[in-house]
Amino acid sequence: MEIAMLRNKEDIEYFSRLIYETVHIPVFYINKNLEVITEVPAIFTSNPLYPSYVELFQKLDFFNAPSNVPVLSTTSFLENFISIKVGDKDELHGAWILGPSVYSPVEDETIYGLLNDFQVRVTVDTLKEYYKSLSIINKLTLLHTGTLATYLLYSKRLAVTEVIQRDTTLTNNVIIEENPDLHVSKNRREISFHASYQWEQKVMQCVKEGRKENLINKLISPDFEGRLGVLSKKSHLRSQKNLVISVITIATRYAIEGGLHPELAYTMSDYYIQGVEDIKEALELQTYVREALYAFTDRVNEIKQHKYTPPINECQSYIFKHLYEEITLGEMAKVVNMHQNYLSSLFKKEVGMSITEYILKQKVEEAKRLLTHSDYTLSEIYTWLNFHDQSHFTKVFKKYTRTTPKKFKSKQGI
Repeated sequence: MEIAMLRNKEDIEYFSRLIYETVHIPVFYINKNLEVITEVPAIFTSNPLYPSYVELFQKLDFFNAPSNVPVLSTTSFLENFISIKVGDKDELHGAWILGPSVYSPVEDETIYGLLNDFQVRVTVDTLKEYYKSLSIINKLTLLHTGTLATYLLYSKRLAVTEVIQRDTTLTNNVIIEENPDLHVSKNRREISFHASYQWEQKVMQCVKEGRKENLINKLISPDFEGRLGVLSKKSHLRSQKNLVISVITIATRYAIEGGLHPELAYTMSDYYIQGVEDIKEALELQTYVREALYAFTDRVNEIKQHKYTPPINECQSYIFKHLYEEITLGEMAKVVNMHQNYLSSLFKKEVGMSITEYILKQKVEEAKRLLTHSDYTLSEIYTWLNFHDQSHFTKVFKKYTRTTPKKFKSKQGI
């Protein structure tokens, strides 16, 4: 398609419809005055954080880019846009805008955080509805969409690496005021050094190997030398929180290396890092980070107690990820590429129970966690975990806990 044809409204509408129907992402064509010439679909849930398209387009600054080259932009509110400027400095025609979309579903916690960070006057429900209306498109697909659009418009072949990527949240250049080498010189003059890397390795090795007693001794041992880093010059509490977050992040990686399932490790990491923000006193953080390290170590130790062959580990990992779904022996056999009978026999030999029993036990353990730490109803829990009805749920729960779900919940003081 020739560049001149872009001024033809029928061609513009045809192209917009074609892209929209192919990747299900809104398509706009705007002129150099930021006026919308074409938009597909015509009925679109606009961003409630901006009073008009013009303000949003000004923020994204689409025209500050090379002509006829796709640009991937990400906003402070996690929206992604592909833009292609048409024309040059002498004759600027307009720009194609493909978006918004998001890389993954935006969780409620993220929405609350965005509203708190930016202090915008929009209700939570309004913002939730907006994010739900957006297409979920991963980054690679979005980059390919940009190259496809460019090829259709200009017969111009591009690799995804040639798509310009920019983050519109960074409106100012970050300036590092001091050179790190000067700080090193200062530390050497004052003989003031960070805690040794060897000491950190010894601590994290305890986490990786699931050795809690060794970890406790290492944390209170006198062989700790040096000082902790300063990760915020404006606030001692913030500095300590950042240190704890760093420790938890490192421990997460070591726990995974020790055998802890990555999803469980990352979830624990999220949980403990979120908890850091609720602490108001720096001294409390010392106890908090120790408890986090102990928790990771205990979990790894549980894994170490049961050393299984790779196929069984793979089965358990699959069950962990799909616990809220209907899991069959046939599906498990496909996962590990084994005959159903052989897998069933091997699983029972190593784990001490059948795959069906193991799945039910894991569902009960999950139900116990939900009953203890949430206010979900019994019907919600047994429905999510794919029990036939409450009677079936109660029967299985009682088999493994010797009590009913209601009595268990009462004993927890909930």
